[in-house]
Amino acid sequence: MHDVLGFNMTRNGVFSAAPFMSSLVVIPVVGFFADWLRSPGRLSTNAARKIFCVAGLVLSSGFMILMGYISCQRVLAVVTMIVVHASGNLAVPCVVVNQLDLAPLHAGKIVGLAFAIANLASIAAPHAVSAFTSHHSTRSDWQNVFFLAAGIQVVGAIIYVIFGSGNRQDWADDTSSSVQLSATPDRNKQHKNHEEVTK
Repeated sequence: MHDVLGFNMTRNGVFSAAPFMSSLVVIPVVGFFADWLRSPGRLSTNAARKIFCVAGLVLSSGFMILMGYISCQRVLAVVTMIVVHASGNLAVPCVVVNQLDLAPLHAGKIVGLAFAIANLASIAAPHAVSAFTSHHSTRSDWQNVFFLAAGIQVVGAIIYVIFGSGNRQDWADDTSSSVQLSATPDRNKQHKNHEEVTK
């Protein structure tokens, strides 16, 4: 935004935030559509999760690479960034809720572990971008950044298609602790029933 497109700091902040506004529209719509596809007679949860994962990660990767080849046309560049983020949101019905599919009782622990690993990428990403752009920060340098990010997303999609699942896992049910339901007996009702039986 600043180095290649030449936006000043104020516009840089506004236009950098614009792609994230697409989430307000895309995520609820995609969530409803994913649930509709998962309803009986349409698609299995496993198939729906894989479709949305591949669609989101591959589409956003394609637009990300395209963004690297846009010359200094500011409007087109910002619109493409919005499309990158919007298409990436297609993966939300897979990435965000898949833990509940696998093991509802352990979803919190799985999310914690997954996001802990994901945060390592959030730490590594600025360092990787800095390695590509700290010397020149030209359009060709940013193309390398976009290729790297797109490659990571496509590899992630392939790994999920091969090894991922939307099915409940065998280890998901915690059989080590049994949940016992208790009810407080209604003494008046028991007494009344006893009287009716005696009569």
